[in-house]
Amino acid sequence: MRPAFFPPHKSRESFFQILLLTVVGVSCILSPAAPLLAQTPLNVTVRGLKDPLLENVLNFLDIEKQKNNKELTPHWIQNLHQQSSKEIREALQPYGYYQPEIIADLQEKDGTWMATYIVNKGLPVKITKRDVRWIGEGATDPVFQESIKSYFKNCSNRLIHSEYETAKNNFMSVAFSNGYPKARFIKSEWLVDLASNSAELTLHMDTGPLYYFGDVFFQQNFLDPKLLARYNSIKKGSPYSHEDLLTFQQILIASNYAREINIEPLFHKAENKLLPVNILMEPIVPHRFTFGLGYETDIGLRGSARWDDRLINRYGHHSEVLIKLSGKETTLRGQYSIPVVKQITDNWVSSTSYNYEETPDTSSSTFDLETSFVRRNFKDTQFYKAFILAASEAFTVGNNPKTTTNLLIPGGTIRFSTMEEEAFPQKGCYFFTDLRGAVETLLSDTSFARLHVKGQYMMGLGESGRIDTRMEVGVAWVNDFSFYPASLRFFAGGDNSVRGYRYESLGPGDDKGVVVGGKQVFSGSLQYDHRVAESWVVDGFVDLGNAYNGTLDKVYVGAGAGFRWLAPFGSLRFDIAYPVSEQPQLDDWRIHIGFGATL
Repeated sequence: MRPAFFPPHKSRESFFQILLLTVVGVSCILSPAAPLLAQTPLNVTVRGLKDPLLENVLNFLDIEKQKNNKELTPHWIQNLHQQSSKEIREALQPYGYYQPEIIADLQEKDGTWMATYIVNKGLPVKITKRDVRWIGEGATDPVFQESIKSYFKNCSNRLIHSEYETAKNNFMSVAFSNGYPKARFIKSEWLVDLASNSAELTLHMDTGPLYYFGDVFFQQNFLDPKLLARYNSIKKGSPYSHEDLLTFQQILIASNYAREINIEPLFHKAENKLLPVNILMEPIVPHRFTFGLGYETDIGLRGSARWDDRLINRYGHHSEVLIKLSGKETTLRGQYSIPVVKQITDNWVSSTSYNYEETPDTSSSTFDLETSFVRRNFKDTQFYKAFILAASEAFTVGNNPKTTTNLLIPGGTIRFSTMEEEAFPQKGCYFFTDLRGAVETLLSDTSFARLHVKGQYMMGLGESGRIDTRMEVGVAWVNDFSFYPASLRFFAGGDNSVRGYRYESLGPGDDKGVVVGGKQVFSGSLQYDHRVAESWVVDGFVDLGNAYNGTLDKVYVGAGAGFRWLAPFGSLRFDIAYPVSEQPQLDDWRIHIGFGATL
């Protein structure tokens, strides 16, 4: 027996035919209406306001944010328009305008909807009363009283929400920085009276108890606790300070031992207001490889590779192997460093290296062993080094036979810089000085004393220009110049000296005109750089200088112009320079190209 609602066989077939025809018919009927579901054109205009009020209103208006929605319909537009006046009022309140007059209009013409809002922001709410106070253990502390005085001195008489929130942040910052990490707001409100267009502010804050730093606990298993204790910048018993914790964290990060450092004050374990501090550390990846590629006119294509082992043992020792290769220079160096004295800044460094260098008139191969005390500051903008160097250099000057000189050289190096960390810095300076010497009676083939000083000063000129000055001075006293290594002699000329002349081609020569280098050097440069685009700089320059013995009888001058490309992965410099002192012809110019990138 069939169910009552199921049609007979033939009737059932007819039923499905009718159903199919109905679905097809409905689809045909609706298909012409499909374009009605396309995006409805909408223009939104707000008048009577300027930034930042206008910008904030547009950010609040949903009708503005939805105007390019592909599913926007006329009904949806009308709903958005109905709530727009409320949104405009909310957008103006943070700036103190609580009673604006708004004329809202929505019209449709030729299928395009136009929403227009004319806003008269009215008068801002005036603050007629402020009740700002500290209570609690530290309320009478001068620093808290001064924070209130500073607020009243700098606040305006308008109700501006951002000003109020900034004041609250400043108050809490004062508390956290002076040993009150439990400071809190007891009452924070403003009452607005629309009838008088005025407001009253209330801000009551509790300092909470004064805490002091207690013991520091390092949670890690890869470094000696005695080593980490030397990095601890927090003094037990000193008032708690959030800034001190941040400084401590930065010191640990700069130690380059940990990839993650979390500092956690243990309030629940504080006793007698002594707050223990927990330090959670995760080790870095011990081995790091870096590579570099560059080009300079003087030495050609150059490349470098460095391998660092940053966690040799629990005592913070680390090593480095460096290889630099180019057509005219080769360096192989191995280095081992041990943290000493002030862990974050001081290292005892021992190294061995081989260096080959070739100039137009000289070549030298040097093997040396060095041990040194190195101190550098937190940001590596200051560097101090005292060293003892044992060197053996085999060198050739011109057609003279190869000479080998052995030297035991004590000395020191100082370097500091204050350059802006920008792609195009407009302000900064750089200073380098190196003093070294040797005595024949102390395992050396000749006696000498050598001082080398370099400096650079950069000064901004307008928004896009800068003046870049550079100077180099070197002086040496040598007992037997024939044994004085080529790597210690002074030369001038080239990309980083006097442009317009070949690399290290300026200096005293022998009777055959071969430049053999001098005991003194002087060079200087005056350059103007102008930024013409985000990544492009043009420059004009004048260089001068020479290497000499005793008397600077001739100063060579080079001048020219070029450009710089400030690429994200490095920088390219291109200069065309003329040797002005040689009365150059049109074909006497030299191109100086430099490019460097870390891969």
